[in-house]
Amino acid sequence: MTRSQRATLSAREPAGIRLYFKQAPVSSLGPGKRAVIWTQGCPFRCDGCISPDSLDPEGGEEVSVDSLVAWILEHTGIEGLTISGGEPFLQARQIAQLIDRLKSQRDLGVICYTGYTMDHLVAEGSAAQKDLLKRLDLLIDGPYIRSLHADLYLRGSANQRLLTLTERYRDLIADIQNAGDKGCGLEIIVAPGGQVCVAGVPMEPDFRDNLNSALQDTNSNTRTEQEGTINAR
Repeated sequence: MTRSQRATLSAREPAGIRLYFKQAPVSSLGPGKRAVIWTQGCPFRCDGCISPDSLDPEGGEEVSVDSLVAWILEHTGIEGLTISGGEPFLQARQIAQLIDRLKSQRDLGVICYTGYTMDHLVAEGSAAQKDLLKRLDLLIDGPYIRSLHADLYLRGSANQRLLTLTERYRDLIADIQNAGDKGCGLEIIVAPGGQVCVAGVPMEPDFRDNLNSALQDTNSNTRTEQEGTINAR
């Protein structure tokens, strides 16, 4: 971890969760239909990041844990929650609180992305980060590496791993990997405000640039929320 990354980790923790975007239901970021939140702020600067607007720790908006719990529980047909970013482990304490409150009311599976490796979090992570690990069913770890871009289940590059931390998704992940470990495509969602959310892992590393070019070529007036496309970290 660099000095600047350590400084980011030690920055003031807000009472709520600093959020970039949220969307539900989403079917391309884990098993079944899911609520997905994208946190704001990331210490990594991965070449080809699909969510550059989520990097600034001062961006987005601070949302209370209670309001997020209420929003997620409104969606009765979801199987679980997927947490992306940004870098969720910068807000480990607040996200752990969110998970605890959700699981006290409903049996939801939790998937979380991180640019850190599991080895780093176990060896050098803060107490809050290690505590968050205990609450996750599936961790997808590692930074996005453009030169290793691959069409894999829930991952953007070949270095990233699917780490089952409970039994909930263990058999499913084993079956997916045995069947070829292929990506599950993209999902186009039009939010109530007219924003277009593209959710999922893009098959190509230049997806964001190509999409923006296509929208410009067609003189589209539709605003796109690119964070929808998963952490291509």
